[in-house]
Amino acid sequence: MRLHFRNRYTHTLWVATMSYDPGGCGGHGDWRCRGWWGINPGGEAYVLDTGNRYAAFYAEASNGVIWTGSYGPIPVTQAAFDHCLDAPGQRRVGAHLVDLNNYANYYVNLVA
Repeated sequence: MRLHFRNRYTHTLWVATMSYDPGGCGGHGDWRCRGWWGINPGGEAYVLDTGNRYAAFYAEASNGVIWTGSYGPIPVTQAAFDHCLDAPGQRRVGAHLVDLNNYANYYVNLVA
């Protein structure tokens, strides 16, 4: 299942994801955390291919608007990152859960 994001907002935004990966992150939180994908207004990014039904995301726009939720938290750094859930981060952010529901391609439209 492939996860895509569409920027339907008026400012550039950046997306971070969290996906279940016990093979790569077993013993380190079991979840892989990756970011950042920069997406211009009207743009789209393919960010993840997973066999797991669930993933989570956090996003922030250049004007300070954020998309956060009650899952995670995802440890994020200012620069691009690819680490496991228990990695130290500059900050930890809440995430929205995404149910890919076994779709081959799933799109999240980010709007304010």
